[in-house]
Amino acid sequence: MLVNNMASGEEITNWSSSIEDTEIVSVVVPDSSTHLTVTVVLNYCKKKILIPYLRYLSFIGFRPLLNDQQGSCFCGKLLNFLYTCLIIVVMLVGYMVHYMACFRRDRGFYYVFSSSNNTLKAAYDAIFTETCDRPITFTFVLPSLLHLSAYLHTLIVFRNTDDEQLPVLMERVFLASTNLSDGFISQRKLVKILWLFVMCSLVWISVSFIISIFMLVKGDITFRWVENGWLPAVSLKILFVVCTLWQDLIQSAIISNYCLQAQLLTSHVRFMRDKLLQFPVQPLEWMRDIEDFKKLLNHFNKKISPSVCLLLIMDISFALSGALWLYILHVKHISLPIHGLSAINILNVFFWAIIAIAPIIQAARLSNSCKVLKTVGQEVRARPYVHQDTPIQELDSVLLYTTSLNIDAKLFCISITGRSLIFCITLASVVFLVLGQSHYFFTLK
Repeated sequence: MLVNNMASGEEITNWSSSIEDTEIVSVVVPDSSTHLTVTVVLNYCKKKILIPYLRYLSFIGFRPLLNDQQGSCFCGKLLNFLYTCLIIVVMLVGYMVHYMACFRRDRGFYYVFSSSNNTLKAAYDAIFTETCDRPITFTFVLPSLLHLSAYLHTLIVFRNTDDEQLPVLMERVFLASTNLSDGFISQRKLVKILWLFVMCSLVWISVSFIISIFMLVKGDITFRWVENGWLPAVSLKILFVVCTLWQDLIQSAIISNYCLQAQLLTSHVRFMRDKLLQFPVQPLEWMRDIEDFKKLLNHFNKKISPSVCLLLIMDISFALSGALWLYILHVKHISLPIHGLSAINILNVFFWAIIAIAPIIQAARLSNSCKVLKTVGQEVRARPYVHQDTPIQELDSVLLYTTSLNIDAKLFCISITGRSLIFCITLASVVFLVLGQSHYFFTLK
């Protein structure tokens, strides 16, 4: 058992604060049948996921580029500050370049097509020109503000000197799994799931980058306020590519961080539930662990979710606006056969929808796990042989405590549950069907 060998909270905090200052210890991973010590578990967590992911966040700019020891001097602090400023400047320049090129993330560029059909060309020009010549507030300014605000909010949360949420959360989850019969198997599975979120975010970045490059290469792009010339055009296109890629990196990092922490909290709930069902534990100690989990969940809902909510507003608007724009093109009998542009726009809408749905699904999974935890008190009372030496009064207190729990994941200050998702999907399906029956959508012939 690991209960008697559990490290104190002060030791765990000191380990997390100095995690980037120490060398990675080579750990011989034990078999699932061996007992895991605290040192082995913490080093396994550090080596497999924590240090690589923290370095990734440092590259994005959420954490200092240099760790506390390296950044304690004036030069280190100055470098961290300049690197953060550089990232913000790149983002601001990217917003401006997008407007100069008339590039919308939901539709693409303002293309100038050469067509022998003057009627078709006039229709193209009329539709594409409207995307840039109309008021730019809703087209460029507000989406840029949402994206920048999400980055600044996440930056403030991660740069808070008292914030070690992610390292502490990972430590607690890995330590909680060591008491289980399948502890090491659960840890390996958890590492694979966490890396899956990171890899999915990188795939999304790659596909979004390819879409932007395809639109950039196949279109006849002109930049506002810049004279036509080979050197200015190439320079601005390179700047456009770099800024667009960095904006996607920022967004995917915020979304993947939310999904990753939601997965950690979901696993934490399952581990605590299995611990109570599989081993005789002190009810008071277990309830204290639940209170610590509630603090982590409260931080997750109040500090991590606001930036995700800002991005959800932007992403959902991009997906809906892009889909509506493609539908208008179809209604006006305008297609985009040139260079497969129609398929690229459809793929663009699809990927904006994916990155908007991912955090909602993770929040619903976390809420479902929290709901299952509320029934663990009844299961303990139904299986008394595990806690046969525990007084009945203490088991009753666990039952009352768990049934009174009010914990779930929230977005926009609203609890996200599986029932709410099913209701939204049902409502959207009914609206879609009614509009189709009212001939607002095209009919297949």
